[in-house]
Order: sequence, then C-alpha cells, then structure tokens
Amino acid sequence: MRSLQTYKLLIAGLIGAGFISSSNIAVAQVGFPPPPPKVSPAAGVIDMHVHPDPDVFGRALTDYELATIARRKGMRGIVIKNHVVTTNDRAALVMQQVPGIEVWGGIVLNKSVGGVNPSAVEWMHRMSGGRGKVVWLPTFDSDKHVKTLVDKNQSGIVVATNGQVTPELEAVLKIIAREDLILATGHISADEVVTVVKRAKELGVKNILITHGLTNIPGLSFEQAKQVTAMGAMIEICYLQFMTGPTAQYKWMTHWEKVDADVVARAVKEIGADHLVLSTDLGQQGMMTPPDGVENEIAAVKAAGVSQSDIDKMMKKNPAKLLGLKD
Repeated sequence: MRSLQTYKLLIAGLIGAGFISSSNIAVAQVGFPPPPPKVSPAAGVIDMHVHPDPDVFGRALTDYELATIARRKGMRGIVIKNHVVTTNDRAALVMQQVPGIEVWGGIVLNKSVGGVNPSAVEWMHRMSGGRGKVVWLPTFDSDKHVKTLVDKNQSGIVVATNGQVTPELEAVLKIIAREDLILATGHISADEVVTVVKRAKELGVKNILITHGLTNIPGLSFEQAKQVTAMGAMIEICYLQFMTGPTAQYKWMTHWEKVDADVVARAVKEIGADHLVLSTDLGQQGMMTPPDGVENEIAAVKAAGVSQSDIDKMMKKNPAKLLGLKD
C-alpha cells in the first residue's frame, strides 16, 4: 500500500503538470480520475520515440490514430520508429492525413535492411516528403541486445571494436554528417556508444541521441553519460523504462532495468537538462497511448522535483534542436 507521502507527491505532480488545480484537489482524492486540464501538459512536446502499427510486434495504435491523438493533445510532433522497416515514407503519408502536427521517421540498421548498410541510409534520406531524419544503429540484432536478452553465447551485429568503428559504420556516419541527420545509438553496448560518439563527432555529425542510455541496454554508467554528453551527445530517457523491471505488468518488460523519475532528477543534477531528452518509447499493445505517457512522464518528473523549465528543455527544446527546428 502506498504511503500518505507518496500520494502527496503524486498529487503535487498532477497539480504541477496541470491535470488538477488546488481548488479541486478534494475531488481528486476520493476515487475519481483527475478532471481534464484546459491545456494538456503534452502541448508543444516532441516525442522522439514512438512505436505505432503496422509492425511485426503488437501495437496499440496506427500511425494515423497516434498522430490524431497527439494533435488533439497539442503536441508539436512525433518520431515513428520501427525495428524492421523504414518509417520516413509513413511519416510523409500521415502528415497528409493529419495536418497540424509534425511527423518524422527514419531507419533502424537491423538485418532486415542489410544491417549497417550505407546504401539503405542513402535511399532513406532521399525519400520524397523529406521526413527521414533519424538513423538508429542496430536494436534487437545488435550484439549487446542478443547477449543480454536472447543468449549470451550468440552473436549479433557489432559496430565498434578496440576503439574503432567498422568500415560500414564509418560510411554511414559520413552520410549522417553530410545530410545533417540524427544518429541514434540503438541497442549497442556502452563501450560501443563511447567509441561511436567520438568518431561521429570527428566526422562532423552534429546531432547524436543515446537511445534509452541509462537502462541495461546500452547500460551507460553516469560517468560514461557525462563523457558522451561532453562530446555533444544527448541522453534519452524513456517513460517505458519507468514501468519496467522485475515487477512489471508484462513478461517482456521484466528484462529491462527500471529507470524512473528519480533517475531523471539525478541526471538533471549531474548531467544537466541541456543534455537530456525525455521520450516515451510507447505504442505497445496493452499499454497507454504515447501522448498519455507524455502527460504521465511530466507529472512523475515534476513530483520528483524537476522544474518545468528543465522539462521544457528535455521534451521541447532539445528534440527541436536535434531535428533542426526553431524553438
């Protein structure tokens, strides 16, 4: 059973996030959901990590449905991620269907697209509509992911060894730099992350996002996080990881370490909000919608003591910077 102090912190977060006001706090404590805010706390947010349908995994919402809900909440934009196919073309189509919200996509360099395949990246960024912005390094086909979640005796895609990136990744990094794309590190190991960020900066890559950097994949330590942010990278923290861990509601979530609002608060103090991005990584069947996740994430980090100005940096300004947008 939750303590009274826990409830007080939750109510404080809901008030701070705009879900309830002090005038109707009594209503919020008697078993009813909070009333809808006049303006959603998600307004103006760009979620850099969502997983809609169609997909090879169970997803709760289609691209169109997700964009419609995000627009209703006043969100500025979403970035569609898929582990097996490109999403830049889907992003262009959904923007035609749902005007009034920005949608971007990209490519994940898993085996389905040939792995770390420079040709696939070249064709992705050339797609009409100009919505291909993110290049994620391997996710479930990475060596780190395979050894952590599948079988420690199996091997996956390696992008860097002995302090050097592979020739294929070198070619991909040059394309990312030339086209001013975003490099997202996917599910590679912490040591690979450090090597990749160093080489990417040497090659002129301006926008680097360390995918859910503080959970067990990739498993960055705070010292490593400070090392890569000092080189200009940003660390992503996802709301999905607030709910993972051994007591998570679904079996697939129990294998991921929990990284919650308290970790966000520590990261803001030790790394700085200028170097952090909060996203959701939501869209899975049976889970809340990503826009609901944005609202919950804001309430949780506010309850943990993070200021609204720092939240705005991590959920509005920093994503816009990565995407080359004006604040």
